[in-house]
Amino acid sequence: MRKVTRQRTVVQDYNVYIAKDGKEFDSAGKCENYEKILDGTRKECPECKGTGRVNEHSEQVFDGGLYGDHQYHTYWTSDECPKCKGKGYLEKKVTWE
Repeated sequence: MRKVTRQRTVVQDYNVYIAKDGKEFDSAGKCENYEKILDGTRKECPECKGTGRVNEHSEQVFDGGLYGDHQYHTYWTSDECPKCKGKGYLEKKVTWE
């Protein structure tokens, strides 16, 4: 008796955006942000390190429950970065004197 195995490769079509230095990205926004960082017109926010969020903390919520099955739920939240306003980067500012 002969055993037959079949292999199937599933390929999903998606767009690839390539930056000036050859790095590939899956979205145009990420690619544009990376190129502006390379050009020096943007820089990563030093306060949130590019995430746009700071001060991660947990909150416990008591749900009250029905029929005596009340419990506490813990939710992790974080606040928007006040320096970059949640963008994760800072734009270069030119001041005229």
